[in-house]
Amino acid sequence: MIGIDRKTGRRIEDFDQLVSRITQVMTTPTSGRVKRPTFGSRTREYMGANMTDSMLVRLQAAAISAFYDPINGLTDFEPSRCVAKRLTAGLALYFEGNWNGQDIKFEVPLDVSTSKSTT
Repeated sequence: MIGIDRKTGRRIEDFDQLVSRITQVMTTPTSGRVKRPTFGSRTREYMGANMTDSMLVRLQAAAISAFYDPINGLTDFEPSRCVAKRLTAGLALYFEGNWNGQDIKFEVPLDVSTSKSTT
């Protein structure tokens, strides 16, 4: 699949495009788009809450559930693990799973400043 990088406008494909799509879903609140009101996830709802352990568990559940909503277009990735991590300036979601027959790991910061990935 081919896409466009949200920051640079350059063409991206394969793994980088997958991470970009997942970042877009995780950072878009459900009902945040007029023409696609069910697109997105509920992860942003937890950003204003205190970063307690129970809030992190709810955040992880919201992130995982976004993969199983067909409107988000993430059915090609099967998550096996999601961990919400506290950062000095917010939160990040660390994912592990299977994509195109490969086990992959990557991180999605919820502030959308950068995303780190390892294959």
